[in-house]
Amino acid sequence: MDWVNFREIRTRISIADVLARYYRIENLKQVGQTLVGPCPVHNGNSARAFHVDLDKNLWHCFTGCKKGGNQLDLVAAKDQVSVREAALRLKKFFLDDDPAPAAAVVGVPPSPPPPAAAHAVPEKGSKREKPANPPLDLALQLLPDHPHIVQDRRLSLETAQHFGIGYCARGILAGCIGIPIHDEAGQLVAYAGRRLKFSDAEDMGKYRFPKGFHKDRVLYNLHRALPEAEGEYGLVLVEGFFTVMHLYELGVRAAVATMGSDLSEHQAVLAAKSRHVTVLFDGDPAGQMGAARALERLEPLTNVHLVLLPQGLKPEDCTPEMLRWQLAGVVSQRLTSLAAQTAPLLAPSTAPPTFD
Repeated sequence: MDWVNFREIRTRISIADVLARYYRIENLKQVGQTLVGPCPVHNGNSARAFHVDLDKNLWHCFTGCKKGGNQLDLVAAKDQVSVREAALRLKKFFLDDDPAPAAAVVGVPPSPPPPAAAHAVPEKGSKREKPANPPLDLALQLLPDHPHIVQDRRLSLETAQHFGIGYCARGILAGCIGIPIHDEAGQLVAYAGRRLKFSDAEDMGKYRFPKGFHKDRVLYNLHRALPEAEGEYGLVLVEGFFTVMHLYELGVRAAVATMGSDLSEHQAVLAAKSRHVTVLFDGDPAGQMGAARALERLEPLTNVHLVLLPQGLKPEDCTPEMLRWQLAGVVSQRLTSLAAQTAPLLAPSTAPPTFD
C-alpha cells in the first residue's frame, strides 16, 4: 500500500494550487483573501455559492453541496474518492512528478511562497492577516433589567434576554452594559461594553472592546440572522448593536451589525453568505460614506440594495410602517434611495430616544 503524509500534502500544496493547476478552474473571483464563484464540486451556476479562504486553505459551498473542508476534502468531494486517494492523487501530481509550474490562471492567484523558517523575522512594516477571534472560555453574569436597557433604550426584557445583554456589576466590564459577540458559527468570542458614565464615554469612547479582539472579522448577530435571511429583505446590514435589537422588536430578525460605519472585506464575505443583502446605515455623513463603501464591496459578491435614510435619522428612529416601506421599496423597486419619500412617514413624537 502506498504511504502518504497527509500533513505534508496540506503544508506543501495550497488550495490555490489545487484549483489553478490541478483542476485549472478559471471562473473564481478574488476579493481580499477570498475566492468566490460557482461551485466546481457540484458544477453549480451560482456566482456566489463557492467560497475559498486562501489564508486557511478552506472551502465551502453554500448551495448544492452545503459542505466544505480543506484541499484534500475538495479533491475527495469533486472526484468522489476517499481522502486518502485524494492525497495520493495530489502527491503524484505535485510532488512525485515535479511538474513545471503551469501558466497563471485567471481568477486564481499564484501559489504562495513556501513558509519562512521559524526563526525568520518579518520585514519591517510588513502586515500580517489578523487571526480569527478564538472562543472565550468564560461567561459574564449580566443583569438584563437595567434601566438603560428597558427605560432608556426601551427594549423589552425578552429582547435583552434573547441577545444575552445586561448590566455587568463586576469584572472586566464593571459598570457597563455587556453585549456578547459570537462568530458565524455561534461561538462566543468577545464581550463589548457600552459605557454608561458620560465622562467615561467622552474620554474613552462609548464602547469598550477587549484587547486583541478584531471586530472586522465578525458580523454581530450573524449566527442568528443568517437562517432568517431568506426572507423578503434578505440580510439587513446596520451599524450598531442596539439597532439590531430594535429591528428585532420590529420583526426584522435577519439584521446584523458591522459594529461601526465601515464594512471590512472579511465582513463582506460573511454577509455574502446570504443571497441578498440590504444596507441600512445611519443617515449621517459617516453612515452615508460607509454605506457607499459597503455597496462597493458587496456588489461583486451578492445581490445588494441600499436604503439611504434622511439626514440625522437612524433605523431605530423609524416607525414600523416607515421601516417596512423602506425595506420593501428598495427590494421590489430596486431603488437606491428613498430619502425624499420617507420623511412624511416619520413620527418624531413617538420615536424612541437615540443612543449610539
